[in-house]
Amino acid sequence: MNLVADFLNSGIRLTVPILFAAIASLLSARAGVLNLAIESKVLAGAFVGILVAAGTGNTLLGVLAAAASGALIGALLALAQRLGVDLVVLAIGLNILVLQLTVYLMRSYLGGVGTYSPDLETIPPLTIPGISDLPFLGALLSRLNWSVYLAFFAAILVGIYFRTRSGRHLLAVGEAPIAAASAGLSVGRTQTLTLLAAGALAGIGGAYLSVGDLGLFTRNMSADRGWIGITAALLALNKPAFIVPAAAVFGFASAASIRLQAFDVPASVTQFIPQGAAFVALVLVGLRAKSRGSFLRLWSQSSRIPLGRLREPGPPRPEPGAAPPPESSRVEEPSSSRSPRG
Repeated sequence: MNLVADFLNSGIRLTVPILFAAIASLLSARAGVLNLAIESKVLAGAFVGILVAAGTGNTLLGVLAAAASGALIGALLALAQRLGVDLVVLAIGLNILVLQLTVYLMRSYLGGVGTYSPDLETIPPLTIPGISDLPFLGALLSRLNWSVYLAFFAAILVGIYFRTRSGRHLLAVGEAPIAAASAGLSVGRTQTLTLLAAGALAGIGGAYLSVGDLGLFTRNMSADRGWIGITAALLALNKPAFIVPAAAVFGFASAASIRLQAFDVPASVTQFIPQGAAFVALVLVGLRAKSRGSFLRLWSQSSRIPLGRLREPGPPRPEPGAAPPPESSRVEEPSSSRSPRG
């Protein structure tokens, strides 16, 4: 029984950073922006969070600083969108920049490249009176701090927000920005605030890795969790009702890969399980024509790189340099009445 509880506990903890990243991707997509810079926000949140927490001795300040770092990257994306910059190219550049910047700062100021492990206590777990002492639930809820509950509460809060007036305005901006602007809604302001909120959530997800769970920072600590969060949002069809199960698929896949290492399963197999789950999820998303059309619409709104449009089947195009087909001779319909010859 404790083995099951320990596995569920591990899956929940591994789901948390992916869930934060998935919610950030969901918010950006519903606002009409293809946000591919979530990986950089998670990594920046993990790095800034542990630096501030170690410097101040306060884990809450570290989480707030991580949220601010993610919101700052979101502000850069919002400014770039106002200036007409290609957000896809910028997001890829930000992902590479943040990764190399953390390596440079660790090498120059923290005395190493691999791991930064300060004397820091992680966020303490919450103890629920009357429940934490139970055999199964006690093991299930162990090592779960307030940031874990915050991730699931944020998913519920987003679903409630979409039912409010401002939430419906956000959905209108994402679905039909021209019509929303004609109705008096500020498209730019809505998308800017959404990118700030999405960046803050992704930064908190990064802070959970360093400040909330492990108490250290390693090179490339995000480990593609930002990209997996985007995949989870696509798997959930960018709907809040499905975002927790979609993120849990990847969290529990990671937990299973860790557990299998104790049974002498080859490392190549265990490391493939999370990536295999992401591949299957992308295949399932690609099989849905509606999801594919939504992704193409987001891409066209956020990038200047053209993608092939979905075309209806038509007549084959002639080969380059081939002679044009002969014109068909016109066949005149016989007239019903002819004028008599004079």
